[in-house]
Amino acid sequence: MFPCAEIGVTPLNYTMLTSLSIGRYPTQVPYDDTWSILSNARQLLPNIDFSHIKSENVSIAHLRTYLTVAADRENDITIAHDFILFMMGHLWFQTANDTVPLEYLAVVNDLDSAAQYDWGSAILASLYHALDTAVMTGCVITGFFQLLTYWFYEYCGVGHPIVKEEVKFSAYPRLRA
Repeated sequence: MFPCAEIGVTPLNYTMLTSLSIGRYPTQVPYDDTWSILSNARQLLPNIDFSHIKSENVSIAHLRTYLTVAADRENDITIAHDFILFMMGHLWFQTANDTVPLEYLAVVNDLDSAAQYDWGSAILASLYHALDTAVMTGCVITGFFQLLTYWFYEYCGVGHPIVKEEVKFSAYPRLRA
């Protein structure tokens, strides 16, 4: 289909499509097994118990239970922690078994520091790793695969509305490339 060049998502494509910079924030994420202990995990996920944990991972289904909005709004910070954790496990660093490592709680524990992490590099590296794994093993693509659909839509014009030939290139300049 593309005989003259290899086609793929570059870091520049990624930054332009997601508005997440790459390499801008060099803050290191504290990563240890402290959050794998159930009593520590309950600090951020108060309703968690042993049935929600498998191999030091929490299920996405359990995280969804925190995302319902209640009228009292007392636990907004719990909802914020869980939403970020849910996004990490369900969208950005998706796995085939729909779980999130409890070690990710270290990232959402301090929301002020979380804004300084280099999310762009981590998410793009995870996508590259998922694509490599899918090609090498023949398994499904995990990671932030939704970016591939968006990228294909933007750069290849698949699914764009049909327009008259004389206005096509002025309306969709990327079709010239």
